[in-house]
Amino acid sequence: MTLHERGAPAPPALLPTDRPRQSEGAGCTARQRVVLDKAAGAASEELLLAGFAALLHRYTGQEEFAFRARTPGAGSFRLSCAIGADTTPAALARSGRERREPVADGDEPADFELVLLERSGGSYPHRAVQLRYDGTLFDQETVLRLLTHFRTLVEDALARPEVPVARLRLLTDGELRRTLVEWNDTATELPYDRCLHEAFEARASADPGAVALVRGAREWTYGEVNAAANRLARHLRGLGAGVGGRVGICLDRSPELLVAVLGVLKSGSAYVPLDPDYPQQRIAAMVTGTSCAVIVSRSDLATHLAEVGPRIVELDRDAEQWADAPPGNVSSGVAPGDLAYVIHTSGSTGAPKPIALRHRGVMNNIADLNSRYSVGPGDRVLALSSPSFDMSVYEFLGLTTAGGTVVLPEPSLAKDPQHWAELLATHRITVWNSAPALLELVVEQLESGGAPPLDGLRLALLGGDWVPLSLPGRTRKVAPGLRFVALGGATESSIHSTVYEVGEVDPAWTSIPYGRPMANQRTYILDAALQPVPPGVAGELHLAGIGLATGYLDRPELTGERFFDWSCGEVTGERLYRTGDVARYGPDGLIELLGRSDFQVKVHGHRIELGEIEAVLRSHDAVKDAVVATRRDAAGELRLVAYVVPRPGRTVRPRVISTHLAGALPRFMVPGTVLVLDRLPLSPNGKTDRKALPDPPPEDGEAAFIAPNTPTEKAVADIFATVLPSPKVGANTSFLAAGGDSLQSMRAVSRLSKHFGIKVNVRLLHGGDTVSGVAAAIDQLLNTAPLNDGGRTR
Repeated sequence: MTLHERGAPAPPALLPTDRPRQSEGAGCTARQRVVLDKAAGAASEELLLAGFAALLHRYTGQEEFAFRARTPGAGSFRLSCAIGADTTPAALARSGRERREPVADGDEPADFELVLLERSGGSYPHRAVQLRYDGTLFDQETVLRLLTHFRTLVEDALARPEVPVARLRLLTDGELRRTLVEWNDTATELPYDRCLHEAFEARASADPGAVALVRGAREWTYGEVNAAANRLARHLRGLGAGVGGRVGICLDRSPELLVAVLGVLKSGSAYVPLDPDYPQQRIAAMVTGTSCAVIVSRSDLATHLAEVGPRIVELDRDAEQWADAPPGNVSSGVAPGDLAYVIHTSGSTGAPKPIALRHRGVMNNIADLNSRYSVGPGDRVLALSSPSFDMSVYEFLGLTTAGGTVVLPEPSLAKDPQHWAELLATHRITVWNSAPALLELVVEQLESGGAPPLDGLRLALLGGDWVPLSLPGRTRKVAPGLRFVALGGATESSIHSTVYEVGEVDPAWTSIPYGRPMANQRTYILDAALQPVPPGVAGELHLAGIGLATGYLDRPELTGERFFDWSCGEVTGERLYRTGDVARYGPDGLIELLGRSDFQVKVHGHRIELGEIEAVLRSHDAVKDAVVATRRDAAGELRLVAYVVPRPGRTVRPRVISTHLAGALPRFMVPGTVLVLDRLPLSPNGKTDRKALPDPPPEDGEAAFIAPNTPTEKAVADIFATVLPSPKVGANTSFLAAGGDSLQSMRAVSRLSKHFGIKVNVRLLHGGDTVSGVAAAIDQLLNTAPLNDGGRTR
């Protein structure tokens, strides 16, 4: 019997390989075999054939594929297999017989990847199977593992003939234990069984004069912050905050933010971060969905909260109301298992999803990082993450519960990589914590500025997005003593769940490894039937352990979709979170992330449900239907593109649609390009064919192009061209309309400031100004800035 999976007219079963496929295969030059037990050895050839088809299905996840078989004395046949969830090997064998089509003997292609042969008699005293394989694609260990799984599956099928293919055993007992238990042996003694504010209070009591926060020349001690938070907590309690409640915090990265977070936690409530840059409509939905009793804000940020609903506490204007309250610690009444915060991620139904996290899970994650990398007094972190992004929790609470210091950028320069670079050097920052794209921005700044090495920067913690392969090496050139750490996971599992410290980047890698589970956390990679997959085989990543959220606040149906109890082998009653991430194990348990299994994407560290953007698009009265997809621009950056179909008799203008989106969604969720289509492409089964959506055309056509005229316009256009995906930048090119996003705007502002010797504020670009408009503003700054004053900021 000979089986192989290339060359048939139906789709082949594309097994995962150890190395990329080439246009020309090397052929089956290597071989490996396994001996079958007595029962499997007595199985019919057709059942063995069905077993191999089932194995291919379990390895690839494909429901339909084709291969060929040759049985002795019967010629050659082409088989097309369709495997449903309820198909048993016996039914599959019958189906295979019915689907055979004669093929001329000897009409087999020479570029096989796999050839399975039955061996018995002669030099084989027992019945065995041998796999010939392309050694340029598969390692010997991989092939032996595949054959072992084939034997395990066939033996289980014979023992339990009524069991569907999807439920048959694949892993041996040893492999199952290694995958489920040994690779998840993460139990660690950590100080997680206390609340976040209690950990801060312990630091404030031990050293009240230590510096907790720095911005510019101003410092705030642990004692000052703790006393201010205690007074605020007592005031919030008088307004209804308490155990089981929620309080919104609408603040930017500021000293007030740490006071507000601690004040809310000390009051007994959980805090709900509300990004002040979000549209009022989104903030209102978040406040309503979490039943916030109060919102803590500041007068300059509270102007667009008037219609949201709850009472607003303005930390500057209202401070006298609690100035005389006792400064001592408040007995909050909360336990480590109670909620600490409710943070939102994008939701597929058009409403953001409120994730409820507990003190214990967050404390465990913070304590793991701090103990693993010896973070403590003397360490300093630069706070760059948005308060609504959970990495900010580590910056404000992770460093301070360890006794470290949080360094805040100046508000007007918070998005300026040059300012970050200056702070890194001036304050001798020791810990960097951000999405990879922000580190890449500051590395670019340091590379171009000729600054001395950052000897103090010893640790980089990166999470929320893919880490570019070149980034570890580039970063170490500007910070020679750096430990470079890639973190993975989900907000639903208390910030991070996996960790990998990057040493030398292997040239064979296609991505930085996702890592292994962190302390007191566990990972499982499962197939569609929730069965553990073998190493090398793709499945969906599931998270478990102490960090799991209680679920989505007051959304039981949504919680039920993502959180569930699971048992397999020695693991019983494990509560899992289904991430939607596609991943696979290496032979040693190291996880490799491969992508997403749904319509959720990550763009510059932000997790975005495309369905939420689509829901807002369809809410426009001129839009009949809409789809959002991602496309890579010429620079390889991932971009959001919206496709809309107008209602009959209506006209849809892209700029109007963009304005509509900006009124309901955060800026990072607004597609840079809106394309109007007569209809959406459909697949044969009537669903939207996302792969057939057209690529966006160049932004600026020849007819619309206006050449830059003045020297300043030419310089601005040249700088725009270095960061924008648009192939041609003219005087009338708008930065945002040409696809510019927040990261590109930071790059552009840094280069503009350096070129002209002045400080250019990022808001100049976020206003959507054209090249000529930006040039005019820069000329005005150049004409009014005094000489040798370091420049002025617009």
